[in-house]
Amino acid sequence: MASTSTVLLLLCCIVASAWATSQQDEQPLTMDRFHRWMEQHGKSYATVDEKLRRFEVYRRNVEHIEATNREGKLSYTLGENQFTDLTDEEFLAKFTGRSVVPPPDMMTSNEEDYDETVITTRAGDVVEGHGGNLSTLPESVDWRAVGAVTPVKDQGECGSCWAFAAVAAVESLNQIKNGQLVDLSEQELVDCGQYDCISGTSRGAIFWIWKNGGITTEADYPYMGKKGVCDKTKLEHHTVSVLSVGYVSSNNEQKLMEAVAKQPVTAVIEVAVSFAKYKSGVYSGPCGYAYNHIVTIVGYGTDASTGKKYWIVKNSHGTSFGMGGYILFERGVTDSRGLCGIASSPVYPTM
Repeated sequence: MASTSTVLLLLCCIVASAWATSQQDEQPLTMDRFHRWMEQHGKSYATVDEKLRRFEVYRRNVEHIEATNREGKLSYTLGENQFTDLTDEEFLAKFTGRSVVPPPDMMTSNEEDYDETVITTRAGDVVEGHGGNLSTLPESVDWRAVGAVTPVKDQGECGSCWAFAAVAAVESLNQIKNGQLVDLSEQELVDCGQYDCISGTSRGAIFWIWKNGGITTEADYPYMGKKGVCDKTKLEHHTVSVLSVGYVSSNNEQKLMEAVAKQPVTAVIEVAVSFAKYKSGVYSGPCGYAYNHIVTIVGYGTDASTGKKYWIVKNSHGTSFGMGGYILFERGVTDSRGLCGIASSPVYPTM
């Protein structure tokens, strides 16, 4: 039989090992980890109290992220990003539309100022999705792979997602049609259009580009992250112009697939709190249909490991979000509006 001293030694080793393991588990939630996160995302705080408060929010978010990933019940993984020091309420208030973003069939009074009859006559009939038989479409499309998508941009705390989505679609179509991939100016739309940092629509943004005769480059009219005074000297710098706005049939993912096979398309969605913590995989919510964000769909495909179909969505929250600034939205859900309403009212520019 083992001596009493041997048993005690073994017990001490077990306790020491358990303590060391617990310390390792807790280590990621120390202030050192928070400091590394702050440095990575360029964060600083005005006071020590604010820093401590943000650390507590960060700690709770990391605990939730790691616990959820361990459970493995989601079709996607969560991760840290530039939003990890924000509460859910703060994220929604700062980084989504502060008022509901209306779908194209819910015209605002400002949009009524545009003469759509003139626009659609000039461009020909407005198309509800591009023509074509679904069975003849490619199984997957990724406009990034053929050099038709500009790098991911960051709208900051200005609610100008409508401008970023519209500009991304115009940039891509310009490359597809003319072979030129040029970064265009969201700030020109924010300053000179009818919208601001509170709400807007990609449809109205594309209309503005048409009515102005074109839009200038990002380099010529750089993004400031807030609404400023319109620089009218830049209004005639028409680097890229459009003919009209095309509409995809509402609540029809097959028609949306046909459209995206031809070019990137903008879409309104609801961003829920789960969106803020997305890191990788096929996002499946939960989310609803209270539209508060606009994105650009730049492709579609199927996850080889799970068989889940998805949309490739370009976001405007910088490259720290998701998969280098992108999120894969589940495609082919039972609700005809699509996940988070992504198929409810897609639009695209025409040239």
